[in-house]
Amino acid sequence: MNNDKVLIRTILLDNIVIGHIAKFIMFGDPEITYWIDREFWGKGYTTLALKLFLSEIIERPLYARAALDNVGSIRVLEKSGFVKVRVEKGYANARKEEIDEVVMCLD
Repeated sequence: MNNDKVLIRTILLDNIVIGHIAKFIMFGDPEITYWIDREFWGKGYTTLALKLFLSEIIERPLYARAALDNVGSIRVLEKSGFVKVRVEKGYANARKEEIDEVVMCLD
């Protein structure tokens, strides 16, 4: 976290932490990631948080990854202008297994 190439923001709702969003370098490319507490899914908070976060980052292209079966997260990224680039295998810590994930890009 003490790295000038990493940008992390806490997502708050009425002063309650509901998630986080970050930009970091992965495989030499700038990439974003986010996590929202399941209780707050489907209410527009992730889309709003991503929109605000992207207004801070001028670096392009910018990449993101989502589990191929995570339709909600893919939709959030698409609403912010990300497009699907490819599908590849990746290890999902939350699932403790290798999964298919979509790599998306914002130019």
